[in-house]
Parts: sequence; C-alpha cells; structure tokens
Amino acid sequence: MFLRKLAIIHTALVIGLLVFGTITYFFGIGFVTNFDVNSDVFVYVVPLIALLGYFGSIYIFKKQLQKIKSSEPLQIKLDKYQTASITKYALIEGPTLLIFFQFMNSGYALYFTIACCLLLYLAVQRPNKNRLIQELNLNTEEQRQL
Repeated sequence: MFLRKLAIIHTALVIGLLVFGTITYFFGIGFVTNFDVNSDVFVYVVPLIALLGYFGSIYIFKKQLQKIKSSEPLQIKLDKYQTASITKYALIEGPTLLIFFQFMNSGYALYFTIACCLLLYLAVQRPNKNRLIQELNLNTEEQRQL
C-alpha cells in the first residue's frame, strides 16, 4: 500500500509535467535555435536552475535518509522515506516547470531540451520495492513486513 501511494504521487507529478511540456511545445512560439547569448540572461539562469534542482534533490534526499535510524519502527522509516522522496520530486519538478515556462516565452530549443532531461530524470526516480529496501537498509523482518 505504501509503495502504491508513493508511486501514484510520482506518476501524477510526471504526467502533469509531461502534459505541461506538451502544451508548451505545441502552443509556444516554436523552436528558436539561434539566440544571442549577450541579450538573454536566462541562457545562464536556466542551466543553473537545472543543476541546482538535480544536485539539490540528490543531496537533500541523502541527508534526509541519513536521519533515519535503523532502530526506528518500520512505519516511521516509511513515513520519513516518503517525505524525503516527495521533497526530491519537488526539487526536480520545480525547476522543470520554470524551464518549460521560459521555453514557452522564448522558444529556445536549449530550454526545452534541459526541461525534458529533468523530466526524464524524474520519471526514472519511480519508487519500487528493491530501491526502498536498498536505500533504507531494511533487515529481513522489515522486508517481510513490507
């Protein structure tokens, strides 16, 4: 039940971004491949936001997992894992949304590509039982309960 709930949250976030990305693709101003680096500050801001979202999600997720004690009950571990996972998803989704917005305004193909890469990374983060067991270092009794 726990994994199903987390998977539904993850899937909703991915589908929402996919729909929004599709909307920006079809209803934006189109692709612009040549742009002037000197006139657009977002050429620097967009990759920076993407890098902060990507590395920030990894860093904060690991920090939150380190706070989970092996002596805690399984339900507490799962609650903390769910909080850490949702935080990780949000730190990836936020920059992706902002970058899709910027793509819709400017049409720069670079922005769309970066946003799609972040979306793909988020999609790959789908929760599963093996990943949960590995990241929480569950013992055999806890694995059986799961």
